[in-house]
Amino acid sequence: MKEEDKIIERFGKKGPWRVPEGYFESVRAEIEAKLPAYPEEPKAQDLSVWMRMRPYVYLAAMFAGIWLMMSVFHRAGGIGGINLDNPPEQIAQILSDREVSEPLLMSTSLSDVDLLDEISGNYQSMEDFEEDFGYDLEPEFENIDVEIDQ
Repeated sequence: MKEEDKIIERFGKKGPWRVPEGYFESVRAEIEAKLPAYPEEPKAQDLSVWMRMRPYVYLAAMFAGIWLMMSVFHRAGGIGGINLDNPPEQIAQILSDREVSEPLLMSTSLSDVDLLDEISGNYQSMEDFEEDFGYDLEPEFENIDVEIDQ
């Protein structure tokens, strides 16, 4: 015999707990009486013009702040040449100029030695180099004689 069967035989299937007569008919009314009143649904507010425009004003202020920040960084960084007065057509024209575009389009796959050989082959003196790149040597370096082997 199983242990469960022994327990049922000794105590039976009926539990000692009982529900009072009419409990389920009255319990609902008692609980509803104890609950607070149900709040009414709040009515929608009429939005003012400012409340409707506020997100757009904030968005415009955000973009103005970003533009101002980029302008300050641009001026502080010393980056020049591109602004609203210098449209892409003018930049393309500057890049199409042979003197400017050759250094920009120079292959980056050259080693330092190959690059030095290529540059030194194109210039006979430092004056030519200074003239092409708009570079001025410091006064203490002007008298140094550089020999270029050809």
